[in-house]
Amino acid sequence: MSNQVNIPVLTISLALIAGLAAGLLGWVYLVTEAPIAAALQEKTNAALRDVLPAFDNQPGEETVVAGDVTFYIGRNEGKIVGFAGETITPKGYNGNVTVLAGLLPDGTLTTVLVTQQAETPGLGTVVCERKRQKTLSGLIKGVKETGLPPNAVLDQFDGKQAVAGQAPWAVKKDGGTLDAVTGATITSRAVGDAVFTIAETFAQNSDQLLKENN
Repeated sequence: MSNQVNIPVLTISLALIAGLAAGLLGWVYLVTEAPIAAALQEKTNAALRDVLPAFDNQPGEETVVAGDVTFYIGRNEGKIVGFAGETITPKGYNGNVTVLAGLLPDGTLTTVLVTQQAETPGLGTVVCERKRQKTLSGLIKGVKETGLPPNAVLDQFDGKQAVAGQAPWAVKKDGGTLDAVTGATITSRAVGDAVFTIAETFAQNSDQLLKENN
C-alpha cells in the first residue's frame, strides 16, 4: 500500500475547502450585516431619546463633528431643541469609555449616559451604569418607576455649562468640585473629562452649531 501523498490533489482540496469557508463567511456577513446595523442604530436612537428633548427629526442622520466630539442635532418642527454630544475617552481604568451628553441650545448640560465601557464590575460600573434599585417596599406596593434610573455621578452634571478655554473640571480628590465613587476614582475622572470635553467643545463651536438652525 503506497503512502505517497498526491500533492496536486491535496492542494486542490485545500483550496476548495478554503474557498467554501470564505464563501460561507461572506454569506453569513451579508445575512447578519443589516440586522446588526439596525440593532446598533436602534441603540443609538434609544440613547438619543434619553438625552434630547422631544424631537421629530432623525438626529442620528444629522451630525456635526467638532474636534473629538460628534454632535447629534435634535429638531422639532425644524427648530433646534438640543444637541447630544458624544466622545470617547481612553482614560478609563480598563480603556475606552464612550459618553453621550445632552445639551440645550445655550450649552446647558442635561442627561449624561455612558454608552460603552469595560470598567470593573461593582466599582467603575457604579460610575457608568444607570440601574434601577429595587426595594422590598417598592415591590410590595407595586411601584412602577419611569424615566432613567438615577446615578449620582452622572446626574451631577445636570445644569452645568462650560466656557471656552476654561480649566477642565476635576474630582474633589484632585482639588475640583466633582464627586467620585470611592475605589473608582480613575473611572470618575474619565467620565468627568469626557463630559467636560463635550461641554467645552460645544462652547467653542456654538456659533457654528447653531447656524445649522438656518
